[in-house]
Amino acid sequence: MKVTEKLKFQLIRRSDFYLLPNILTLSRVVAIPLVATSVYYGWNILAAIFFSLAGLSDYIDGWVARKYNYESKLGVLLDPLADKLIIVSTMIVLLWMHRLEFHFFGIHADILPPILVIVTVGREIAITGLRAIASTAGIVLPADRGGKLKTWIQFFAILFLLVNWPIWNEIGLVLLTVSVILALWSGIMYVIRFLRGLPS
Repeated sequence: MKVTEKLKFQLIRRSDFYLLPNILTLSRVVAIPLVATSVYYGWNILAAIFFSLAGLSDYIDGWVARKYNYESKLGVLLDPLADKLIIVSTMIVLLWMHRLEFHFFGIHADILPPILVIVTVGREIAITGLRAIASTAGIVLPADRGGKLKTWIQFFAILFLLVNWPIWNEIGLVLLTVSVILALWSGIMYVIRFLRGLPS
């Protein structure tokens, strides 16, 4: 699929909900309360397992859709939304449980964790809205390489934080910071691609 192109799928059909890739996509939404509950009760490994399965479903649904030509407009719109929901929800739960604590040379940076979450949530809401606006003009904005890289870095950052081992926490916080920088950059690229896709 090109960076910006007219939608090939003009209608969302009821049968689209029963396509295996879309079922796998929806399973990531179902995983959200399972991850959140596990974090709340301190079941760290279980939370990491649920989150890992959600990440695996993201890879499998894309492979199945391409392999068996099960692509649909519903899948194009739903897949990135499911990714955003589980990433943002888990980050909020980790922040709530004080699991995003930064320490630099003995200084406790209280303000940094909420800033990271706010920037991530704001970016995802903005891009989701932009995609909705673009779809009304018949333009699809699939994830670019920067967006996909950001998502995978976010995935591993959160996975390390869910396991909650000291050294893994440090790595997870560094990766999370990198992912926020990439999120801002890819967000700017989305806006540029959207503007270029509009009629003159």
